[in-house]
Amino acid sequence: MSFNRNILLVLSIFITIPAVYKVSASSGSIELDEISFDKIINTFSASLVKFDVAFPYGDKHDAFVAIAKEAKDVKELVIAEVGVKDYGEKENSQLANKYGATKETFPVVKLFLKGQNEPITFDDSQGFTTDQLRRFVRQNTGIYLSLPGCVRELDMLAIEFMKANKDKRNDVLKKTEDALKVLDSESKNTGKIYKTIMDKVLSKGDDFVKTENDRVKKVMSGKLSDEKKLDMAQRLNILQSFQLHEIQYKDEL
Repeated sequence: MSFNRNILLVLSIFITIPAVYKVSASSGSIELDEISFDKIINTFSASLVKFDVAFPYGDKHDAFVAIAKEAKDVKELVIAEVGVKDYGEKENSQLANKYGATKETFPVVKLFLKGQNEPITFDDSQGFTTDQLRRFVRQNTGIYLSLPGCVRELDMLAIEFMKANKDKRNDVLKKTEDALKVLDSESKNTGKIYKTIMDKVLSKGDDFVKTENDRVKKVMSGKLSDEKKLDMAQRLNILQSFQLHEIQYKDEL
């Protein structure tokens, strides 16, 4: 059986104390308990942890499993689960209570960042989906996870553009135009949004990104067709790529 680098690292940590943690074969996430929790959380730059019932199922669990599988090669990020039992010895119940996760609120997802005392709670008011979990991780860590509508090469150029001095941004714009020429037709359609945003930033300033982000969110809160919602969601994803430079960026994929 082959293990990815994350799991090998975890194995090296626990080689002298076997059987205190388990890797879920179905999801690729690490199953944590009160013994292994701190050691794992303190090892990785970022840890996305779901507190849930011991044997979870349903759409929310499926969304979490999907991001665990997608992030399997991102060495700075670990995806983990804490299964809580409300019967017998009530395994992991104290650990869950410590972070404000209860049976009434399951599933609860927390993002633990190395060196920070308090985790960040995932707000599922916009939906408990894989896309929302990706956005949550990207927004709070700068770790690259691709979002629908985004093109990896153009995401890199968006970051480069925002970090560049104003007199160098036209050079990045030119590279973006060149990149668009070789994209397939599907990627080219959303790829044009990157160029549009760069043009607007050049003419209106960096504040355009936040202003446009707020505008798109307001539009999405209204009544839209499914097609328009998809277009706006993709635009929002691309706009986030223009904000990743504000976070310490980690190119891990």
